[in-house]
Amino acid sequence: MNKTLKSIIIGIVCISAISFWIYIGINKDPEIEITQTITEDTSNLIFKLINKDTTLHLDSLLASSFISYSDSTNYINILNNSTPHKITISEIAPYTTTDLLSLTYNKNTLKNYKTYLKNNNQFQEWDSVSNSLKTDFNFNISELTSYINEIGSFTCNTSAFYYLKSDEAYNVVSLLNLMMDSITPQIIKRLLYYKINTDNLFQLLAGDLFTENKDYYINMGDYFVFSSDTSELSYIYQILEEGNTLEKNPLFTNYKSKQYSEYGLNYYSDITKDDDTLNRILSYQLRGEQNGVISNFNIFYSEKILDTIIMDTLLVDTTITQEELLINDIVNSTIQSQEKEDLGEIIYTLKEGETYRNATVNLKKLLEENGYDYQKIKAEHIFFFSNKGNTKLDWKTAKSKYLGKGLAKKGDYFLMKKFYY
Repeated sequence: MNKTLKSIIIGIVCISAISFWIYIGINKDPEIEITQTITEDTSNLIFKLINKDTTLHLDSLLASSFISYSDSTNYINILNNSTPHKITISEIAPYTTTDLLSLTYNKNTLKNYKTYLKNNNQFQEWDSVSNSLKTDFNFNISELTSYINEIGSFTCNTSAFYYLKSDEAYNVVSLLNLMMDSITPQIIKRLLYYKINTDNLFQLLAGDLFTENKDYYINMGDYFVFSSDTSELSYIYQILEEGNTLEKNPLFTNYKSKQYSEYGLNYYSDITKDDDTLNRILSYQLRGEQNGVISNFNIFYSEKILDTIIMDTLLVDTTITQEELLINDIVNSTIQSQEKEDLGEIIYTLKEGETYRNATVNLKKLLEENGYDYQKIKAEHIFFFSNKGNTKLDWKTAKSKYLGKGLAKKGDYFLMKKFYY
């Protein structure tokens, strides 16, 4: 009898345990595949990632975790009640961008950030800077956040850019104009650059996510791209003119194809090393929920291919952008009618060992010395001759055939018939 009773009791306990685990399995949040974990490392991980903390063991990080809002000193609490967004800054960022950060932002985000500062005894300094901008320029940071919906940064080579995105760009322009360094924007080779009288705007918005000072900016549709000088911003103009953006980078395309949900914070980083056999893209995302933040960490691997397109782009970043500011046409202008009389020709001949790309840089200088706008005239007026002058190609065809291919030879040349301009 005792044995029978004992067996019945054990059976009931086993059935109860199995039922409990089945219930947990059915009701588990599908996005949180790892046991919900609250750790200091997880809550501050974004700072360690953007600062390239070498003590991190990336392979040991949780693929997904949940961080509660219970610790009011955690920075990621600024995502409370935030709205996820699609990553679109890749339409502006250069092809060779290695790091990209995008953060949903609005008036509520600023409110959360100010609460974070108060809980960490850091609000007084922030408030002092904010009040100075109000007093000196009548600029209200809170009003700005009512018009923006995203902020972030991207890095290519050693240059870091910050950006704002707004669906009401005209209102953002009006507010930034209050802090303009001069009445009119700077115009360098027909390109417009603006300078504001503060270099810590982004620190006011999100603190330690933005550690550098940026006071120059350009406006490109919904985007306001900031940098520390105009030479770096001219490169962004060039990138858009050539269509050489991150959106066309296969590594970034592969990364986006793996994003099955939208998040409030997205971090993309190419962590591939020279001796790696595969490309490695780090992805870290945060999304604010009702009771906390869902984090998602991944490393995506893909075949390592170093093709002529990538090499060509690298040359643009590391060489040409330092030697030459290529001109883009963003100001409408009228081209004078071309006279029928023969005004002569402008010819640039390639030298021994000179690449097609370097030749275009020297051609640009030659054209400017003669009063021509290289960017405006090259497509219709410049031709490339090879094979001892027997083969003539228009600009687009020549660029496609020779740029980055190493096929141009000594004696090949560019030719343009002069015209009234």
